[in-house]
Amino acid sequence: MTQHVEFVKFRVQDGQRAAFLAARPAAIAAVRAAHPTLVGAPVLAEHPDGSWTDVWIYQTAEAAAAANQQADRIPAFMAMAALLDDVTIDEATAPDEAGARP
Repeated sequence: MTQHVEFVKFRVQDGQRAAFLAARPAAIAAVRAAHPTLVGAPVLAEHPDGSWTDVWIYQTAEAAAAANQQADRIPAFMAMAALLDDVTIDEATAPDEAGARP
């Protein structure tokens, strides 16, 4: 089954790196509890310029859209998101032929 991938790009607010890294696991767990269609968030990368990329994978584009529309109802996610600036999301699909899944 083709999965929906979100490449979330952002900057962590100054002085909030440790808080962000501590908040992320709870945010992922809370989103998964509210939206079992979240396959996982297997990759978090910090770039040399201080920006970040976080990869979130959902079963479908519709599942991702539903999770995004209801994000403000998930306190743990909002606590993490409050630490971020300049957030953009690039969306893509992971074809079945790509192989490995999280």
